[in-house]
Amino acid sequence: MLNTILKVMFLILLVLHFLFSYFLCFFLIYFNKQMESYSSGRLKLYTVFKVASIIVIIFSALFIWYANSFFIKSRKKEMAIYSIVGMKKREIGVLLFCENMFLGVLAIIIGVPLGAIASKFLFQLLVNMMKTSVVAYFTLDIRAVIATTIIFMALFVFNSIKAYRVIYKFSLIELLHADKEAEKVPEGSKVKALISIVMILLGYFIASTKILQGGSKMMYFAILVLILVISGTYILFNNFIIVMLNKLKKNKKLYYKGENLISISQILYRIKANSNILATIAIVSAVALTAIGFTFSFYTTLQKTPSYISPFSLMYKGGDEDLNNKVEQIINKHGEVKVTHKSDIELINVKSLTSKYKGPYGVDLKAPFDAYIMSKSEYNEIMNNSEMSRTNSVDGFQVVKGLNFTNDNQCFFIEVTNESQHGRLKGEKVSVQDISNKFNLNIVDSDGKGVVGKNFAKTMIVVTDNTFNKLLNSNKDNTTKIRGYMLDNPLNSEKLVSELSHVITKDRYFDSFYDAYSISYRLYGCYVFIGAFLGILFILSTGSILYYKQLMEAYEDKERYSILKKIGVSKKEKRHTVVKQLALIFGLPVLVSLFHSIAALYIFIAYASEAKIIVECVGGVVLVYIAIYLCYYMISVKSYMKIIK
Repeated sequence: MLNTILKVMFLILLVLHFLFSYFLCFFLIYFNKQMESYSSGRLKLYTVFKVASIIVIIFSALFIWYANSFFIKSRKKEMAIYSIVGMKKREIGVLLFCENMFLGVLAIIIGVPLGAIASKFLFQLLVNMMKTSVVAYFTLDIRAVIATTIIFMALFVFNSIKAYRVIYKFSLIELLHADKEAEKVPEGSKVKALISIVMILLGYFIASTKILQGGSKMMYFAILVLILVISGTYILFNNFIIVMLNKLKKNKKLYYKGENLISISQILYRIKANSNILATIAIVSAVALTAIGFTFSFYTTLQKTPSYISPFSLMYKGGDEDLNNKVEQIINKHGEVKVTHKSDIELINVKSLTSKYKGPYGVDLKAPFDAYIMSKSEYNEIMNNSEMSRTNSVDGFQVVKGLNFTNDNQCFFIEVTNESQHGRLKGEKVSVQDISNKFNLNIVDSDGKGVVGKNFAKTMIVVTDNTFNKLLNSNKDNTTKIRGYMLDNPLNSEKLVSELSHVITKDRYFDSFYDAYSISYRLYGCYVFIGAFLGILFILSTGSILYYKQLMEAYEDKERYSILKKIGVSKKEKRHTVVKQLALIFGLPVLVSLFHSIAALYIFIAYASEAKIIVECVGGVVLVYIAIYLCYYMISVKSYMKIIK
């Protein structure tokens, strides 16, 4: 018995140490002074870390609770023996409380140095993903240690109190026969089984037809999809799988073949006992797989996003010659970069109206919206002489290059709403109202991403040069001018951008490719890092919860397998039973989570331009996930067999 207790205590210590070190790494990065340089202005990385830390705390609490439950259940007989030999309930309770606290304190002592060392390497990984040249230095911020210790000590105290109360909660007989509790015969509802399939498929259908099409009701549909898929998954595990296993039992030829009589019955009871946990794991895993896979794919294609935010290396609202001269002087002063192209873009401000587009704010189809009129030659110049020339798509939208019109009544329409899709307004008419004229244009094509940067993101109508010049003659005082510079090495323009940001006032909407690039990579690099960090925690936590659950059930089944041995069941047959049982326990949540992830992937890539990259990223994450669960499965089989021997 002592040997078993020590093994259990070692397993618990391992879990507590891992969680404390993992959490400490997270907090040390959060409190790292180097992070302050990345968490200012538009980039609020601390907010992202705060949200992630709450998720980490919740999963840590769940993880520790399950580990502690295993610890207590494996020692119920031991408590009964202590009571039989004369120990008082209070003494047994204090012993369990002290043991739990001792394991917690020991995990903290071991976890602090290991967590601190690991945090340096993890922080360096983070800054590398954010595409910065910072070298991470070793730090042990006392605030991180105190915060982590307080949180974990609170969890340890709560679980220690739980352990203390066990001796009062159960009678001596219940403690002695904790592994012999009667289980009801599992029965599933065929109606509910059918409902579960319908709910999940309906959720997939709504997601594919309503959510990705955008619109003001998108959030309501997203909530409906979550309710349908999550509820359907729980009903699936509680009914559909039970019904299918009961059908296998009715197949006499299969049921009475070899050890199937034992294994199918055993699996039926175990699936029913674990149904809610398996459903939870399937849902959490699906969310983790999809989120991490998509985040990695976005990060992989991120080099295209800065082109949309700032198509020029430097750009601002022009029209002020004194400012233009001052900017030129500052650029010439910085020898680290050279100007390769300069553009002066002129846009005409108009009011527009079309039957399928409500404007950027989606107010009313009958309400005119603000728009820019741009000439075809200036559009083509931007496409050929800016960062836009280096990409064919941005965020799923095809970049239309080399515009050509057959007459002066044609136009290319660029909308800026969540409903935007390439070609959505093709064939429609748009009414244009300037200072003195009102006329209609035919939309020959449309897109959903602007070409003059995010600061000037307004509905854009590209027209022929003839049409533009006629409009300009009567709208010379109703235009917006943009000055844009292309540099030979925009990523080397940090000092130049910093100086210009102090010279160009906010009302001139200064932006740069360097800022767009650095902010995008810092933000998405942080998202990918936290996503991977949480994903690893999710997968290891759920895998470990299943592992500990199987160990608890192994102790419960120990006597049953002993009886099977006496009636002639061989070791090989017992192993086959365990292998089949655990294969379903570990395999079902993996299978269901994969179905959810594949459905999300299929729906999403239908609207994405980088389908291949998304599939590769999600596929890579899925393979890692399957490999980790396969390891848990093999370890669980080995541990299970050792216990029932």
